[in-house]
Amino acid sequence: MLNLPHLWLNLARLAILLFTGFIAWMTYRSHLLLKEFQPDFNLLLSWPESIARVVLVGLCLCLAWLSGLPAANLGLTVSVPWQSLGLGLGVGIATQLSVNLVTLQLIKHFGRDIYSPWLIRNILPRRRSEWLLVALAFLPPVAMEELLFRSLWIGGFQAIIPLPWLIIGTSIIFGLMHQPQGKLGMVVAGTINILFSILFVWSGELLVTLIAHYSVNMLQVIVAHYQRDWLENY
Repeated sequence: MLNLPHLWLNLARLAILLFTGFIAWMTYRSHLLLKEFQPDFNLLLSWPESIARVVLVGLCLCLAWLSGLPAANLGLTVSVPWQSLGLGLGVGIATQLSVNLVTLQLIKHFGRDIYSPWLIRNILPRRRSEWLLVALAFLPPVAMEELLFRSLWIGGFQAIIPLPWLIIGTSIIFGLMHQPQGKLGMVVAGTINILFSILFVWSGELLVTLIAHYSVNMLQVIVAHYQRDWLENY
């Protein structure tokens, strides 16, 4: 007898694989384009890009629904919202402070070739009115990455792939998707993905990692704003 729930789950897993491959390919193509492209606008505030990111978030939610897995398995339930918000914010702040310190030390030790500030320079707010827009524009990409790498991959595959291998594999993919930030940026991104994956498994809530991820991104922009002269002369 045909097991429909199992069939839908396997179809969802196949779709997740294809979706991840598409995102990786688009990221690589964007990386090649950005090497020759000097924008005169904030990349994060491009309306076509923002709309595309919202669509990708919708696709992730559709894949979560298609899987038929309980919301709790995907981390889509929250027990104590304020506690989750506080935990995510605390982890995000601690992570960004550590990343900033380690990044500066590694650049001093290995030289500037290991890191590229190109991307952060081109998403920095150029006037006060852009700060709110940048804060809002970060929401779709953070939500998409957390839904994909936490809910869909860990929630959808941990029953068939050993968790350590699942975390390592997704972290390699996540790191490679940060090519525009140079070798150091890819290593840092992959390491952060390991941390967030462990946090997701431990807490069982996507909200925690989403807040942590968003906090890291926003703090990175804030720190870069005060390092603007250093970045421009990198």
